[in-house]
Amino acid sequence: MTTPFSLRMDDATREELLEQAERSDVSSSKLANRYVKEGLRMDKHPMIAFKTTPNGRRAVLASRPGLQVIDIIGTWRGERQDVAATARYFQSSEDEVQAVLHYYADHKDEIDQDLKAHLEAQENYKHVLEQRETRTRHRVAKA
Repeated sequence: MTTPFSLRMDDATREELLEQAERSDVSSSKLANRYVKEGLRMDKHPMIAFKTTPNGRRAVLASRPGLQVIDIIGTWRGERQDVAATARYFQSSEDEVQAVLHYYADHKDEIDQDLKAHLEAQENYKHVLEQRETRTRHRVAKA
């Protein structure tokens, strides 16, 4: 659900928002909403940042923007929810893993959905590779 909300901002910020919205091909309202939403989340969880990925905006570890929250959560689950083991796997601190877990607790449904989509994409990719390998073996065997 969305509700109209009036906002005053200085002219330079407004112009920058409009330019960024045009570059991003989204409405200025949608972009401003994203900035506020992400800003509120980063205020509450200062070790979390956001990054645009091929799969959309994703929460990442602020100190390591290439490391997505879904990667840490997936590994944490794989390590039987062992924080120390997860930290060792990523060569990060337990505090960083704990920060991700606190963020996860606040946004569990969203992260679970993103993680599920990520894992399904990985499985699909593996399936495609297996099909290619099978076709290649058949071609080699016929040659």
